[in-house]
Amino acid sequence: MSSTSSLQTVGEGATCPACAGPLKDAVTAVCEHTFCLCCLSQPSQMGASHSSRILLCPLCQQKEQPEKPMVPYPLGPLGETCCEEHGEKIYFFCENDAEFLCVFCREGPSHQAHRVGFLDEAIQPYRERLMSRLKTLNKERDEVESIKCREDQKLQVLLSQIESKKHQVEEAFESLQQKLGKQQQRLLAVLRDLEQQIWKERDEYITKVSEEVTRLGAQVKELEEKCQQSANELLKDVRFNQSRYESKTFVSPESISSDLVYKIRSIHQKTLPLPEMMRKFSESLVLHLETDSGGVTLDPQTASRNLVLSEDRKAVRYTRQTQNLPDSPLRFEGLPVVLGSQGFSSGRHLWQVEVQLGEGGSCTVGVAQEAVRRKGDMGLSTEEGVWTVILSHQQCWASTSPGTELTLDAIPRRVGVSLDYEAGLVTLLNADSQTPIFTFTTSFSGKVFPFFAVWKTGSSLTLKGSNGWYSGESSALESSSAPGQLCDLARLIVPK
Repeated sequence: MSSTSSLQTVGEGATCPACAGPLKDAVTAVCEHTFCLCCLSQPSQMGASHSSRILLCPLCQQKEQPEKPMVPYPLGPLGETCCEEHGEKIYFFCENDAEFLCVFCREGPSHQAHRVGFLDEAIQPYRERLMSRLKTLNKERDEVESIKCREDQKLQVLLSQIESKKHQVEEAFESLQQKLGKQQQRLLAVLRDLEQQIWKERDEYITKVSEEVTRLGAQVKELEEKCQQSANELLKDVRFNQSRYESKTFVSPESISSDLVYKIRSIHQKTLPLPEMMRKFSESLVLHLETDSGGVTLDPQTASRNLVLSEDRKAVRYTRQTQNLPDSPLRFEGLPVVLGSQGFSSGRHLWQVEVQLGEGGSCTVGVAQEAVRRKGDMGLSTEEGVWTVILSHQQCWASTSPGTELTLDAIPRRVGVSLDYEAGLVTLLNADSQTPIFTFTTSFSGKVFPFFAVWKTGSSLTLKGSNGWYSGESSALESSSAPGQLCDLARLIVPK
């Protein structure tokens, strides 16, 4: 018996050994007995053998178990395994018409030339594809679960870090408050001590002066009485009285001792700058907390064709060779310019640029408004919406209108850019020495973007992290990351 057809048809005129009648739709089994097709399909012939997927010959009852089962497993409820036209059980599947076939349908003329096989053989490729897909889905599910597990772990780490930062902030401010509180109590104690010394010396001074006033008052009264005496009585003691009542210079005691005056002046010198120091500290803290010093990257869509960006978009260099880059309304044509990828419309922002100038080269660092001209002739000035500093070996200037020439001791190796959008301030400074280079004062509208330009081969700019540098009073705060360091600032406010 072949794997695709277990039964063979025979010619007409023969007798069926099962029903003793003429053969109708004769078929030959694997045991080579020939009989009617309907005799094979009678339930009495199939009965118990159906459950074991085995066909029995009507004559010899020989069991035939092919290499692959002839009768497939049911694909659904019992009613779905019977042919609607003949009422017979379905054993075959036509791959051409994608139809289920009973024995009669299988031998019918409409499926003779089609590719027909047993259900279990036909379903096997589909089952294999489903199993393959199931295996793939299980693998994808496992990978997704693995990714989910890894991401959950990352989130837990981040949440733990946030919780740790919360405790760090609380400890820093509590420690600072304690330190300031101690300094406040110490200063108040000093002032109370001075107050007590002043009262004490005041009482001593008043006592001494009062005693002198009393003494002088007694002499005045005595002299008044002497003046009322007769001439004889007054002249008797004229020499004694004259020496007794001669005017004596009164040496007034110090109302406040020189030592106390020194202490008062000393505490005055300490407390006089205190409000300004507290104001600067408060402003520095606000600046530190509200300033975005996140990383700035370069936008390749804006880069001139003569600029080459690094893969991480943190560096740009000049090249004489014009690159074949796609046209874009955002791209600068004419000047070798590139903008930062992120624009700002509020807040404070900081970034830092490392400068490398080739022979005869120059670079420009600053900010520009989003609507800055990008095609044709473009000027570097505040009128064009550009607030920058141009650095070269020969000359340096700010892009004011007209330009402002800058006198620098040396070309900065690193340039810091500070943008305060609401205040309308753009400050450029030497990040190494923390000395200002130039400050623009303006009023912004719309987004502004970090602006970079590079001329001549050998010139390049590299974006660096902005941590660790601030101008003026901000620098101390920026470097104070630990609570102990932050508390040290309190000792600067009220020195001993």
